[in-house]
Amino acid sequence: MPYQMMYSSQATRPMTVEGLEEILADARSGNERRNVTGALVHVDGVFFQILEGERDVVQSLMQSIRRDTRHGSVKVFFEREVDKRAFQDWRMAYLSASREQMSQWAGLPGAVSVEQLLEDVGRDPQRVPAILVNILKSIA
Repeated sequence: MPYQMMYSSQATRPMTVEGLEEILADARSGNERRNVTGALVHVDGVFFQILEGERDVVQSLMQSIRRDTRHGSVKVFFEREVDKRAFQDWRMAYLSASREQMSQWAGLPGAVSVEQLLEDVGRDPQRVPAILVNILKSIA
């Protein structure tokens, strides 16, 4: 059964287009080898990423991300087994979103700060499925 994990991390340096492209190329290449799918959302220097695959593979990948010097303040705030992958056709989809979009996707009123969004989602992980659905709608 596939395993899904959602985490956030703070970029440790300002993200340029080239820096984001490097992260995406690394992720897509590694995910191909590991049979991992998912999506990466970048908002105001913060990454939100959904990873899907076999549980041990996703957890091992998460440990690698924690050691990656491009990521700081890594927080896993949602993980579960799922019947099927949400991003089965994406080795790593990518969206650059605004605070307003992320707030709307999470069902929060107005545009909240990224920190407030993380706090709200951390307190209420049931917001995550709605975020996933809205990310899927945005990339479709």
